[in-house]
Amino acid sequence: MVGTKARKNAQPSPARTGLEEECAAQLRRLGDKLNFRQKLLNLINKFCSGT
Repeated sequence: MVGTKARKNAQPSPARTGLEEECAAQLRRLGDKLNFRQKLLNLINKFCSGT
């Protein structure tokens, strides 16, 4: 909405614990691996199709 302001009493997000940080890092790594795999498969498919 235009002209609205953030709440003054909004609480900042609490600092992450070590376990949360490790979990987030693992999920990022998993996403990176899946993304790389998909890009590699797309590249192989492109070469095999002759386009």
